[in-house]
Amino acid sequence: MLHLVLELRFKNIVDEVYDKVLSFVFNEAPVDSDKALGALDDLSKAINSKNEIINAKEITERTLDKTNYEGGLSLSVNPKDIINISLGAKDNSGLDIERTSKYSVTSVEKIHFPDLNYSLRKIIEYTQSKIYLLIDEWSSLPIDLQPLLAEFLKRSFLPVPQISIKIAALEYRSNFSISIQKNNKIGFELGSDISTNLDLDDYYVFDRNPDTITNNFSEILYKHILNELPVNYFRNTFSIKNEKDFIRTLFTDSSNFQELVRASEGVIRDMLNIFTLSYFASQRQGKNKIDKKSVLESSRQWFERDKAQNLDDTLNRILSNIVDEVIGKKKARSFLIPRELEKHETIQKLFDARVIHFIKRGYADKDNPGVRHNVYTLDYGTYVDLINTSRKPELDFIDMDSRIDHADFIVPFDDKRSIRRIVLTNDILS
Repeated sequence: MLHLVLELRFKNIVDEVYDKVLSFVFNEAPVDSDKALGALDDLSKAINSKNEIINAKEITERTLDKTNYEGGLSLSVNPKDIINISLGAKDNSGLDIERTSKYSVTSVEKIHFPDLNYSLRKIIEYTQSKIYLLIDEWSSLPIDLQPLLAEFLKRSFLPVPQISIKIAALEYRSNFSISIQKNNKIGFELGSDISTNLDLDDYYVFDRNPDTITNNFSEILYKHILNELPVNYFRNTFSIKNEKDFIRTLFTDSSNFQELVRASEGVIRDMLNIFTLSYFASQRQGKNKIDKKSVLESSRQWFERDKAQNLDDTLNRILSNIVDEVIGKKKARSFLIPRELEKHETIQKLFDARVIHFIKRGYADKDNPGVRHNVYTLDYGTYVDLINTSRKPELDFIDMDSRIDHADFIVPFDDKRSIRRIVLTNDILS
């Protein structure tokens, strides 16, 4: 069953490439269009070839007893009146063996990787183009299927220099290879076959560069809504020409949108949902624009409806312990986890539920040489109720140059901003 699912997934990828190349050939009409179509036909044959396997299904034997008896009597009279009488008998017996065989013919689909690879090279040659293969949601595949599909991609697409493969995946839900004899690998070898590139969790850390992240999110939100409206609707109705006009029109102040971006913790989906809740909350209250109060309330609702609902009793208890330790005792929201605990099941579950967020990998504390930590931060929803109270945690990373007592702080970034030295141990996670 796993093999059938694997072939189906891989064929779906090749079929997408086939359709895109076919559309390109018809729309762009390259010089060698006929040859390109022939190469596409060969690609289809390589992925859908069939072999017939003949299997003996049933063999039957039947033994027959065979008996033959012949008898005779003859009488003759010659001219001398002599009478001759003869009596004879013949008995034949034996065995006949009858054998009957029934056969079944099984048609098996087989992928010919050399032919597939050759066809891809010819397609690129005849179309004078490059192929970019973008695979999203890799982590949604069954974990035992991932290295096998990676092996299929390595055999077919990876050897062609004009083909680039980009895979979006969650680190802790991905398995690109499995080891076999003599340390050989099935699938992708990280660093050899493919390399890790951009970590979006690291890139979209709000505290690292709030202005840039806010501008990026405003552009994403603007284009997301613009795509659902009639052409020139914003321009003709509200005189909105770009994302800056959009933010000024919908929010009472640009800082309120920045608060919404902070509340999303770098997750686009959360930003879109909090914005939706904020917009309709303002409309129900008869407000033309979104204010900060609507953003805070919508952030709290989104945390309770979407994130907290996905936590079981154990995770809720552990999250509460982390909040008490980090926010309650230290009035902070970021903390350190030793590298040996980065694959801890609880950490992975809290990260998948988006109630903690990754900040920085492999921080080396100068006071503890050789010990490395990963930096995480608590989700905005865990402390939104504390904003504007005395228990409000420090939201932004602290500028070390403005501090006199540095003993309780470490510097995780290159811009000299720091967080408190709060290290979570295995006791809190169990």
